[in-house]
Amino acid sequence: MPTVARAKESPIESLTIEERIRRRAYELYVRRGNQSGSELDDWLQAEEEVLQAQEVEQD
Repeated sequence: MPTVARAKESPIESLTIEERIRRRAYELYVRRGNQSGSELDDWLQAEEEVLQAQEVEQD
């Protein structure tokens, strides 16, 4: 029986900034109960968090 290769999730460090922001914005959306209407707020918060984390990593 052939084995099925599992896709490995990329380490967060190897993702582009945009992808990291996208993933974090989605996490915020899910945390709010999957209710639409705050997409821009989620994106802006995610962007701020990811950029701050990146600055810390570079120090």
